[in-house]
Amino acid sequence: MEDRSFHPLDYTSVLRRRKWWFVAPLALSIAVGAALAVVLPREYTSEAEIGIADPTLSPELLRGVQSLDAEERQRAISQQLLSRSVLERVVREENLSPGKPVEQTAAALRSKVEEHIVVPQPIGRMGQGREGADSFRLGYVDATPDRAQRITNRLATVFVEENSKTKTQQAQNTSEVLAQQLKASQERLAKLQEQLRLKKQANVGRLPDQMNANVSMVNGMRQQYESLSLQFRTEQDRLSMLEGQLEAIKQGSGGAMTSSGQAALLGAQTRINDLERQLRQYQANGYTDQHPDIIATKEELAVARRELTSVRQQTPGANTADLAAADPGYRQKINERDAARLRVNTLQRQMSQALAQIGSYQSRVDAAPLVEQELSSLVQDEALERKRYEDLSSQYQKAQVAEDVTRKQGGERFVILNPASLPTRPTSPDLLRLMAIAIGLGFMLGAAAVIGREFLDRSVHDARGLQNEFEVPVLGEIPRIHAL
Repeated sequence: MEDRSFHPLDYTSVLRRRKWWFVAPLALSIAVGAALAVVLPREYTSEAEIGIADPTLSPELLRGVQSLDAEERQRAISQQLLSRSVLERVVREENLSPGKPVEQTAAALRSKVEEHIVVPQPIGRMGQGREGADSFRLGYVDATPDRAQRITNRLATVFVEENSKTKTQQAQNTSEVLAQQLKASQERLAKLQEQLRLKKQANVGRLPDQMNANVSMVNGMRQQYESLSLQFRTEQDRLSMLEGQLEAIKQGSGGAMTSSGQAALLGAQTRINDLERQLRQYQANGYTDQHPDIIATKEELAVARRELTSVRQQTPGANTADLAAADPGYRQKINERDAARLRVNTLQRQMSQALAQIGSYQSRVDAAPLVEQELSSLVQDEALERKRYEDLSSQYQKAQVAEDVTRKQGGERFVILNPASLPTRPTSPDLLRLMAIAIGLGFMLGAAAVIGREFLDRSVHDARGLQNEFEVPVLGEIPRIHAL
């Protein structure tokens, strides 16, 4: 008998011999899968959609008021939604697990909710003209569909309310803090202004902004002084002339004074008058007694007075006052001389007053830079505080508008777009998937059992096996004869 080559039908014969080894694991796997499908608890998932509502107020009114940006949306979804206050409020309002502590129930609720938050797009990416997520889905899993729906709706409602409350409280706190800062800045500004006012009041007339006026006053007083000096010199000349005329009248009344003696006497008196006028001019210009011109003028004046005394002694008939007093012209000249002396004294006082005023205003001009240096720090602090006060005032007004808008819910806010619906089919367990896994596992176990049993079986079932086992040729083979 010749050797037969291997044929695929040999596998069929093996499967036919070992069919129960294949069917039994498959049936057992299917039975276990069916039992798990019946025994495993049903879980129902309910989802609600929460979105960003557009502002209900005019954009002009909302200008400068902060809207929900990407970071705020992310923070609200990732932190506030799963915050302890929101979850514990849901636990209390839904009376979940009354026998357990609220914190423990809230932690379990957090783990369930955290797995069922679905954001359609990454937070912060552009979407429908805005940055960040425009909406997201919030889900909750429970054994009963109605409780899953109820808790999901409760969670969405509490989140929206808490978010609105948080924004309102944040806007209110911002307004209060800015109001306190604004009040403190106003007090500091008033204190600096009072210090600046007292400082200016103590240095009135020497302030930097009064320097131009002081310079103008100095120039005006100098012009006035020059005018008074001119009048003073004129009056002095007239007084000298009148005194000379009076002296001439006295000499003429005596009849003993010669014309040459009269001229010498008049010249000496005129020289004395000129020197005295020059000396007063130097003193008016601020020269001290140690100035060379003052010293020289005084020496010349002393010499001139000695010469006048000498001339009077050498001139006969110089003492003729009694004779001249009876002359009406002499008396008129006396009156004119007295009036001239009065005007000279008045002009001299006015010149002294003008010099004093020039010195006063000049001292103000000189002191202005020092006063400016003293006031500069106060002025700078006052300007900085005023700028800070204006900035805080602007921020406070914006914060008040934002608080008003938040209270009236006129800006962007979270709203429930689609409430949670009642789930009709359980999301767990997945029956199709469970049965598919059971069947696949049954096929693998059955195949492994058939292969293992065939490998361990040492009996001979055909001529090939006999020939391989005993290494002897097979002369013939009687096929299996099935009874009729």
